[in-house]
Amino acid sequence: MEMEEHLCRIFVLCLLAAQRSGAEVTQENTVAASDTSYFFYQDQSYPRDCKDIQDQCSTKNATGAQVIQPDGYDAPVWVFCSGDWTVIQRRSDSLIDFSRGWDEFRDGFGFINANHWLGNKKVAHLTNQKTYELRIDIETESGLTGFISYSSFRIIDEFSDYSLVSVGRSNDTLESVVTWCPTNTIPGSCNRCIATCADPSGTMDCSNDCGDLQQTCICPLNYLMDMTNCIRQEDCGCYKEGHGVIADGVSYMAADCSERCSCSSGVLTCVSQSCARDATCKEVNGVRTCSCNEGFAGDGLTCPSIRINRDCYDIMRYVSTESGVYSITPSGGAGGPFNVNCNMTIDGGGWTVIQRRVLIPSRQDFNQDWDTYKSGFGSYSRGFWIGNEHIHHLTNQGDYELRIDMVNQDHSAYYAKYDLFRYNAESDKYKMSGLGSFTGTARYNALRNQHNEYFSTPDRDYDDYSYYHWADYLDSGWWYGDHYYYYYYYDYYYCDLNRMRYDDDVGYWYNPSGSNYLIFTEMKIRQRQTD
Repeated sequence: MEMEEHLCRIFVLCLLAAQRSGAEVTQENTVAASDTSYFFYQDQSYPRDCKDIQDQCSTKNATGAQVIQPDGYDAPVWVFCSGDWTVIQRRSDSLIDFSRGWDEFRDGFGFINANHWLGNKKVAHLTNQKTYELRIDIETESGLTGFISYSSFRIIDEFSDYSLVSVGRSNDTLESVVTWCPTNTIPGSCNRCIATCADPSGTMDCSNDCGDLQQTCICPLNYLMDMTNCIRQEDCGCYKEGHGVIADGVSYMAADCSERCSCSSGVLTCVSQSCARDATCKEVNGVRTCSCNEGFAGDGLTCPSIRINRDCYDIMRYVSTESGVYSITPSGGAGGPFNVNCNMTIDGGGWTVIQRRVLIPSRQDFNQDWDTYKSGFGSYSRGFWIGNEHIHHLTNQGDYELRIDMVNQDHSAYYAKYDLFRYNAESDKYKMSGLGSFTGTARYNALRNQHNEYFSTPDRDYDDYSYYHWADYLDSGWWYGDHYYYYYYYDYYYCDLNRMRYDDDVGYWYNPSGSNYLIFTEMKIRQRQTD
């Protein structure tokens, strides 16, 4: 380009982000040499810019590192001259990080002979000496070159934040060299894997075959393609704070599995949840999820046991040590699994509760027929009988012990414990065929008189006493025998924990040192412990 002798020039070699391309910028002014500077200065011995150096040494090419001192600048500075152009920026690779703070851009950084930024303070002094032309030369990754120039380039001092106050008219050859990227996009290497709001990882519809195209416009960091525009990832419909954008059709689980979010057609739906008691929140095949523990199967939110737990002692060993309702399947039980209440706190835990009564206004009616006692009835809060058929199967799959906890009308609590408890099938009238040794804090072994007796209900009389139908008389289902009349009317050495005849108690247990009448009873069985 033909330039007049008094023209001052600046040269910039820059690299488009993340590409190996060069750019050169020039700027010129045709004002007279007598025009005043924007800075107050005095004559000095150093040239003011690379044009001065070239003019002073007309027979020598000034290209290379040179020392200049712009008008008003407080010290000489090193610059790189490309002929009579003063280079203020050069980028040809990523070795010099241009992500800098204010002070570094003010003072400059990098290496004069390589990639660098001269510094805003120096550029302000340079461009305010006279009118300067700015030229930006660009080289693309594929080797194409071009430039754009501006006729009047000037920035002002730090007091005004180094504002760009003039660029002048432009002239360029870049239209055939580069594709100008739309708003919110930047030049980048060609990659057919485009991250979008629906596919933030850019893997769903991806082809790495770019053909002859080496460069394209891409979304910058934290931006995603939405139709033909790049938008902030926070503006995507399925953006989840703390996680990012969730791909369409994909679910996200919180680190503690307390929340599951899913994206469908750009709409984010989040649901609070909790893992099942028998599940663990962990990563499975790269995905965080609620996973059922060993011995259980399900979706992690519900985890039914796939282990056959015969009673609450099995539950305590393999499932949980917390009291509550669990499903068990006794050996030989024809009815399949059923729910039971497990007591895991008393006397080492593992107890299957078979009967419970509490003296409350809404207490459960225990005046039931044979079939009802066979299948079971009631609820844990109001009182229940687990069912003779269940008790038969439970106590015949091994040796079981029995514990009875009671509270009498004196509010004294005590218990009776037997190291063996078993009774026979319905064909033998649910006879209590096994009752072991007695221990406990109850003052008398009142259940001993029920050993080897049949079970009776108001509609089934199996007590072998011809004058009384005791189950009907006492509104109860229990093991009555032919000697029950004598126990009831004379020595009182008996027990009946299911009777409904009297409104002020829920059972009877002979107590030689206190009230015989009970306000609470609970019968429970457990596999007999062996040392």
